[in-house]
Amino acid sequence: MSEKSEKVAEFIELRAPEEKLAQVCLRTAIHYERGETVSIYTPDQGEAAELDSLLWTFRQNAFIPHVRLEEAGDPLVEPVVIFSAEPGDVESDVLIVASADGLPDWFARFAHLYDFAAVYDAELRQASRARYAACKGAGYRMRFIKP
Repeated sequence: MSEKSEKVAEFIELRAPEEKLAQVCLRTAIHYERGETVSIYTPDQGEAAELDSLLWTFRQNAFIPHVRLEEAGDPLVEPVVIFSAEPGDVESDVLIVASADGLPDWFARFAHLYDFAAVYDAELRQASRARYAACKGAGYRMRFIKP
């Protein structure tokens, strides 16, 4: 990312927990179809495994080529990477924060970021607000999406 590139963070409203993984897959598909690379971060290993499976099946007759970072070869050639810990030197056009209590220090190196505002739960909503503030403080132009 060049120093002059605009950074954009998009927070997607979730009205129910079951909406999240579908939104992760949808946003991943949009950027993959544009020819962009996508990193998906979730510290939850179960959620990472579920996303790994869903990216093969969420659309009929289509799949999104992807890899879990811990299973990736060198060099990394897949356009979509799922990871649960510090991504090392992985670079992508887009970072999707599938779940996180807070944002790790390395998040700001990504120019385009998606996160989720879980409005159905007071505790999750508060954590979403803290991540929103962290993105704003890191210089991202903020967008809020109600799907």
